[in-house]
Amino acid sequence: MRSSILLIFIGISLFSCKTITLDDEQALANIPEDIELIKIPAGAYSSGERGVIKYVEYDYMMMKYPVTNLQYLEFLKAADSLKLIVIDSLGVYGEYKGDQFWPPGYYPYIKFNSTYSRIGYYYPDVYFIKWRYVENRKEFYSNHPVTQVTWFGANAFAKFYGMRLPTAAEWEKAARANSGNQYPWGDTLLLNNANYKDSGDVYDNDTTPVGFYNGDSDLFDSYSPYGCYDMAGNVWEWTSSWWRDSSGKVIKGGSWNSSPNNSDSGSLLIYELMAWYEPAVGYLPENTSREIGFRCIKDASY
Repeated sequence: MRSSILLIFIGISLFSCKTITLDDEQALANIPEDIELIKIPAGAYSSGERGVIKYVEYDYMMMKYPVTNLQYLEFLKAADSLKLIVIDSLGVYGEYKGDQFWPPGYYPYIKFNSTYSRIGYYYPDVYFIKWRYVENRKEFYSNHPVTQVTWFGANAFAKFYGMRLPTAAEWEKAARANSGNQYPWGDTLLLNNANYKDSGDVYDNDTTPVGFYNGDSDLFDSYSPYGCYDMAGNVWEWTSSWWRDSSGKVIKGGSWNSSPNNSDSGSLLIYELMAWYEPAVGYLPENTSREIGFRCIKDASY
């Protein structure tokens, strides 16, 4: 009964206070200055485990890093000021126009009530970012990738700034180009390449600040051929692609909780971090996870 009352309240509040939606085909704000976009040129890329050559026939721009907690918090403030979202102690809700699987309606964007949520909220309008002790000092999660955000919440962020979520193909091209590499940087995984389970950094078994793993080595770098970071490990990333024509979405890239697998050669091997890998299930757009974040792309302008 309480949940029904809450849904009615959300619907009434949204209908009574807004005239536009976050899903309108128009940017409601300029892309923030702290979001850096990398050009991904049209052309060939290696697809799948066997590296089959496929093509993306257009240029596009991809975020260098995943969206951070601070960037998402600023989006929430801006959307709230325009009366585009409804907020309560549990999280944020907003309108979605619908698609072939999900009807028009109001869906959750991000959860506040999870232990693993890094963004908090005090009624009526106080947002804050949580913190933890790192090497005996207090450090906020501001520059860590945002998690506990649904696909609907990721899509709303992208639309607000005139961007969109990448398709699985666009994501994979940005991650490996036509190199044929397993990982964005090559075929070998070292401790200083990515954030995965028990990788041994000071944030171990948690997210790291975006770009923290920069491949500080004479032999290995941790960015993609085009210069995008964190495309392996740290957080999985939502894409716009449906998983095998189902109501779930494809996620890419692995996370801080991805575990090493045994290999015949004894070398470190994590399939989830490989650029071609996709989980054998689609993730429902209304679900959240402490392991899933996102980054956006923008169609190239000439």
